[in-house]
Amino acid sequence: MRLTIAIPESHLVAAPAVLRLIRMAQASDMEADDQGPSYVARFGDFPQSADVVAHLIEWVWDLRAIRITVDGRPVASQVKFYNALCCYRESLDVTDALAYCTQQAAKVGDAGGCPDRACLSHCQFICSRCLGLARERGAPPISVQLQEIARQAKVDWCPNLRIAKFDA
Repeated sequence: MRLTIAIPESHLVAAPAVLRLIRMAQASDMEADDQGPSYVARFGDFPQSADVVAHLIEWVWDLRAIRITVDGRPVASQVKFYNALCCYRESLDVTDALAYCTQQAAKVGDAGGCPDRACLSHCQFICSRCLGLARERGAPPISVQLQEIARQAKVDWCPNLRIAKFDA
């Protein structure tokens, strides 16, 4: 999976640490567009490079002009993407990542009072019941609806994401 982060040059004048992080990407260069020159970090190995990506986002958190794309698709919510990235990084510290995801989803379900313990996504950022999946005749399959919700939640890139194929 490919991830790019573009940061306007004008925002990096006083941030040499950010330039070091950009250079840690598999590839980095300068690009110019209508808004001027930007430093671009390219991670062709994402999410294996999750640590560097997270540190880079943390350094440029306050910069509204940064652009993040995953496989060419713009990331509209830097916050949602970063939260999912942090969750993925935490899952790397446990022996059973899928159990970790299920536990995190259960915590969210418990906090929200979700009575549906048969959640089909096992991801804390997706809740099939709370997001009102259409189950009536003619509705898209549940797995298709969940995949769209995953895209909206900015977690569709996560290697831990498992969406069940229960399309009754």
